[in-house]
Amino acid sequence: MTRSNLYIILTNGEAIICVADSSSAPEQGYIVEKLLLPLLSLNDADAELALLTEHCALNELRTNATYRYEINLQTKNVAFFDEIYFFKTDIFRKGENLTRRYTAYLSSIENKTL
Repeated sequence: MTRSNLYIILTNGEAIICVADSSSAPEQGYIVEKLLLPLLSLNDADAELALLTEHCALNELRTNATYRYEINLQTKNVAFFDEIYFFKTDIFRKGENLTRRYTAYLSSIENKTL
């Protein structure tokens, strides 16, 4: 199981953080198909928060998270990175940009539906 920290800006501009605990690598499909695509289709902050509550632990970040998603629901933009945690300083930093893996998975599921 791969964990991801999610940094999200809701459509109303509110910034939240949460942790996706289940299958959060894009190639595993779950996070993209069950969380990200439905989330991106909403335009209501309350509905977005309800969906996040269903799939994530809100107001938490995990030091053992493998990935970081930066999701802006105002612009409908998703970026995907390695997540790096520095124990000495208690700071999370984004690592290598892995967004190409997310977009490759999106392309693969779009090709299946055609």
